[in-house]
Amino acid sequence: MKLLKHLTLAVAIACSFASVSPAMAAGKIENATAAQVKEAVEAAITSSEQALLGMQNDANQEVVLQHITSARQESKRIEVGRLDVKRNQGSAKLKDARTAVTKGEKDKAIALLTDAVKIYQEIKAAL
Repeated sequence: MKLLKHLTLAVAIACSFASVSPAMAAGKIENATAAQVKEAVEAAITSSEQALLGMQNDANQEVVLQHITSARQESKRIEVGRLDVKRNQGSAKLKDARTAVTKGEKDKAIALLTDAVKIYQEIKAAL
């Protein structure tokens, strides 16, 4: 009887875990199409370039930070396995640029944003 209780409990727990798909738990419904990936790359490039121009033209810090945040959000939609390393590098450059902007390090932010734009353009060329 005790063995039956343990077996029933184990089956119930296994069924409850199996009923929830990891992809659905994360909120992802389907993979992005090639057109959606290209659109995301274009948006990331545009936002990065706008942030770079803002830094070069001494724009408001909040506006530059919004462009950087937008570029990072768009880069998350780039779903191509072979380009994940490049996408992560670009996102890291944007993160470092955001830190530099908040600290007031203009030259460092410009250099990092320039690198991010180059990385996203390489991703665009590889598609």
